[in-house]
Amino acid sequence: MEQSEEAHALLWDEYKYRHDHIWKKLFQITIAVVLLGAVPYLKPDITRVLQGWILIAPLLGTVLSLITLFLMHFELGLFARIAAAHRRYQEETGLIRHSSHHYFRYLVMIYVAFLFLVSLANVAVVRLLWLGQVA
Repeated sequence: MEQSEEAHALLWDEYKYRHDHIWKKLFQITIAVVLLGAVPYLKPDITRVLQGWILIAPLLGTVLSLITLFLMHFELGLFARIAAAHRRYQEETGLIRHSSHHYFRYLVMIYVAFLFLVSLANVAVVRLLWLGQVA
C-alpha cells in the first residue's frame, strides 16, 4: 500500500508539473507572438527605414506559433497519458468520479492554432496595409 501511495505521489507531482508547464508555455508564447507582431507598429520611423525588412519580427512570431503548435501536440499527448493514470487512480480509490469528456487538449490546440492564424493575418496586414501607409 505504501508503494502505491508513493507511486501516486510521483504521478501527482508529474501531473502538476506538466499542467503548469503547459500553462506557462502558453502565456510565454502568447506574449512573445504579440510583442513580435507589434514591432512594426511601435516605431513608424523605424518601419520607414527598414521597410519590408520589418516583416521579419511578425514572421518570426508566426513561425514561433507554428512550432508551438507541433510541440504542444506532443506535450499534450504526454499530459493526457499522465492525467488518465491520475484519474484512474482517483476513481479506483473512490476519491472522485470523473467525466469521460476531457477538453483541455482540444482547447489548447485551438488556442495555439488561433494564435498562429492571427499572427499570419498580422503579417498580411503589415505587408499589405501598414507598410504602404508608413512609407
